[in-house]
Amino acid sequence: MILVFVFGLLTSAFVHSGETPSKTAQESIGAQATVEHAKPSATKTMHACMKWVQMNVFEFEECVDEQLNLPKQSKAERLGISYMGFVGSLSAKRYGSQGSDLLAWKYAKLSNKIQKQLGLKDKELCAIVPGDCEVRMALTMQILKGPKPKPLTEAELSTAHKH
Repeated sequence: MILVFVFGLLTSAFVHSGETPSKTAQESIGAQATVEHAKPSATKTMHACMKWVQMNVFEFEECVDEQLNLPKQSKAERLGISYMGFVGSLSAKRYGSQGSDLLAWKYAKLSNKIQKQLGLKDKELCAIVPGDCEVRMALTMQILKGPKPKPLTEAELSTAHKH
């Protein structure tokens, strides 16, 4: 709501000055509005799902997927949820959770797809969830360029679900 007001003020200022906002300025305002729209869904997902990151990555995935499957979500909201899923998966990887590689790949791919549809740059995407964007962007590129991780074997699955 505030961003719409700010956009209106900026547009009004350009109109009254006889100029039109540059395409770059319009894109920047649009990207900022998208990021601000995505943040609440990322925060909601964090509160609902992050408790599972250290305990059970499969429960974490189930929780994030439930958030993604809620009805009537905008692309920005889906981006916030999937990106929080990615950030949580990276956290699970740091803890050495089995299955977290595949989960990080899954949410990186989904976030990247929605990011491209919305026309966001990597730094804009990274701003949805606070943290070290430089490291996160490097990990994102590594995951997106790498092969899809192999699923866990039955033996690995039974061990992973016990934790």
